[in-house]
Amino acid sequence: MKPPSHWLALVVGNSRLHWGLFVGQQWLAGWHTAHLPADQLQTLAAAHFSAQCWADLGLDLPTSLGQRGWLEGQVPLPLWAAAVVPSVLHQLASYPHLHVVDLGQVPLSGLYPTLGIDRALAVLGAGATYGWPSLVIDCGTALTFTAADQGGLVGGAIAPGLGLQLKTLNTFTDQLPKVVVDPEQLPHRWALATPDAMASGVIYTLLAGVRDFIADWQHYYPGGQVIVTGGDGAAIATYLAQQKSPLSTHLIQDDNLAFWGLRLCRQHSTL
Repeated sequence: MKPPSHWLALVVGNSRLHWGLFVGQQWLAGWHTAHLPADQLQTLAAAHFSAQCWADLGLDLPTSLGQRGWLEGQVPLPLWAAAVVPSVLHQLASYPHLHVVDLGQVPLSGLYPTLGIDRALAVLGAGATYGWPSLVIDCGTALTFTAADQGGLVGGAIAPGLGLQLKTLNTFTDQLPKVVVDPEQLPHRWALATPDAMASGVIYTLLAGVRDFIADWQHYYPGGQVIVTGGDGAAIATYLAQQKSPLSTHLIQDDNLAFWGLRLCRQHSTL
């Protein structure tokens, strides 16, 4: 029997590129990069995404991968990709082993045409992994809520994410500074300095919104799962726990939901 082959996954987000490596259905590792210039993407593709090419471009790979055979460029590596920023995939269009996943390939009913593919993949991955119904709270550049039940979309919402809210206050005002929050500790609610007041205002109002969506979800779907993902997902989960919110008791944190959804789409397409 032929052994399972390696394949590369790419989920293009608003701010970063999310990469993952599988062998068959088995997850090996994931990593993130900024959006790369077209020439770097094309250089990687020309080298079949070999380890040496990543190193030559100054892009770090997870140390857990070691020097596995897939990295040596000896065999063309299939790339399964989905993007909320389509121009990134256009830069890889000449790669002969590229498989683009769009909404039409996501096995969920009720998807609307402008739904972000990252949201669709994440809620698919959540339901397939943790069970239906599932609510995914993606704490990335945008804070999104995406819910599905029995393989069909329930709906969702979109708001500015934690970092974007703070950046907006700094960018579009004359006096408010740049603020970096502590992801492991809630700020004092009643602040005595402007940076602390910004952190307090953004974080506590964001948490209030998250709690409200979770409470409404649990009202209509008492047995439903709630999964937190995204770059600020760990911080949001930590903040909720520090507030001793009973809603946080059964939160699941999983940063790879979109990859689990992409894996399922690949599995369906190869049946």
